[in-house]
Amino acid sequence: MAQEIFKSWFVDFEPWGGRKPADWKDGYFSDVVSITSGKRPPFRQATTSNKADIPLIGASSIMGFTNAVLYDEKILIAGRVGTHGIIQRYSRPCWASDNTLVIKSDYYEFAYQHLCSINFHNMNRGSTQPLITQTDLKNVPIILPDQATLSNFEELVDSLMKLFDNNILENGRLATIRDTLLPRLMSGELSVFDIDDAK
Repeated sequence: MAQEIFKSWFVDFEPWGGRKPADWKDGYFSDVVSITSGKRPPFRQATTSNKADIPLIGASSIMGFTNAVLYDEKILIAGRVGTHGIIQRYSRPCWASDNTLVIKSDYYEFAYQHLCSINFHNMNRGSTQPLITQTDLKNVPIILPDQATLSNFEELVDSLMKLFDNNILENGRLATIRDTLLPRLMSGELSVFDIDDAK
């Protein structure tokens, strides 16, 4: 739904009769975002533990866990080296690895939809290993709507994406419970008959 709203408003201009409003300007991605590179973590391990439970974010997914927080705000993460084109959303404590680009914006949802529409393959500068630079991403041309339209889009899409993000978190919690209980049920350590006895 968010993608369709973005396309309707900023590609097809449907609310404005199919024509770009006269007061909208041509600009660049850097007009609405700031972009930095992630960093190498001070410590890393493959699985979460009491010692290290902060997700270490790589170019396409969580690549391990660390014991320090680099970001604790709404950010978007894209691959800088290696995998390109996967955009990750984070609004909880995490560490972005040094093979990522970290994008911040006051227009988070607008920036996210633009990132999802970029052809990263055409931006690749690497000969043996894919590479995207901050400069190339900053220089992606975009249309800059008026402030009121941007604010309306953020408010509308933010409410949709909060539901989406909450569903992902809930699915993750349920998967953890499943992965914890299922082996114990299969081994006989837990029994479904114990549930009836507990009643």
